[in-house]
Amino acid sequence: MIRGHGDDIYDFPDIRINFSSNVIPSGIDPSLKDHLCSCMKCIERYPDPLGESLACQIENQKHLPAGSVMITNGAVEAFYLIAEMFQGKQSLIFYPSFSEYEDACLKSNHRMEFRHYTTFKDAGYSGIDLVWICNPNNPDGHIYENEKLRKDIEDNPNVVFVVDEAYSDFLIMDISLETCLPECRNLVIVKSLTKSFAIPGLRLGYLLADTLIIDGLQNQVMPWRINALALEAGRFCLAQLNLDVTNISKHLQESRRLQNEINEVDGYNVIFSPTTFFLVEGAFSAAILKEQLAQKSGILIRDASNFRGLSENCFRVSVQSPKENNQLIEVLKEWS
Repeated sequence: MIRGHGDDIYDFPDIRINFSSNVIPSGIDPSLKDHLCSCMKCIERYPDPLGESLACQIENQKHLPAGSVMITNGAVEAFYLIAEMFQGKQSLIFYPSFSEYEDACLKSNHRMEFRHYTTFKDAGYSGIDLVWICNPNNPDGHIYENEKLRKDIEDNPNVVFVVDEAYSDFLIMDISLETCLPECRNLVIVKSLTKSFAIPGLRLGYLLADTLIIDGLQNQVMPWRINALALEAGRFCLAQLNLDVTNISKHLQESRRLQNEINEVDGYNVIFSPTTFFLVEGAFSAAILKEQLAQKSGILIRDASNFRGLSENCFRVSVQSPKENNQLIEVLKEWS
């Protein structure tokens, strides 16, 4: 998706508060910022052709076999590479969800089937080659039943399950399927470092999979896709920065407060979420509301009407600081 995504702050010159991007609310860690400033000299040299040093670091930390990790230019690149590797196959996408799965499949001539995620508990996969799942789900934070998902992967070895765990760090509970990797050669897990460490501008993600899948994906890519500064950020984050569970808990508590407060405002119906982001359905066009809030209040929300299955009145909010969240509440009251 070139246009219509979140964090399109470049279209609005005077944004004060950005609720449109699902990046960790506390922002970039000061020590990471200092580290990147101190190692700017790295941009004078070519980076690893495939980001091998960072891939090895992740494999060692997660106790995975060599060749189980591939570094990507953001999580989005992973989806396009996977779709390309399985060109022309039959894909099942549970919706509403991240539109890049569909866009990637379209680009690689997949035949597509769409099912609402409420049908997942009774899902069958006859005739399906790939299943695309976001867990927790973007845009609404829905969490798929872990045991059912594990069983589906194990019981359908000829179906490749692509599980996007970009937001799994935004929960207290552990829902990752990483422990399934050794036994499930049909599982591909996509991760993002940009969301958890607030570095979306560096474009850095990775995927975990069986070595045969990784080899096939690596054969598709050009060298030096991942820039040297992004690799430095990744190495530092994984070695030096532990995601603070206490901090995540505070963000989740504030998210619950904000959801409850907005739900009390006339004309807004919150679709409650266990994560730091959530959907709201208003009384009129989300596109109009977004434009008005941006132009008149310097506040940016995510128009979610372009997610498959959502109405034109839906918008997404990613929690910020309590002070900023209170400003959003007051502005929404004005537009109620």
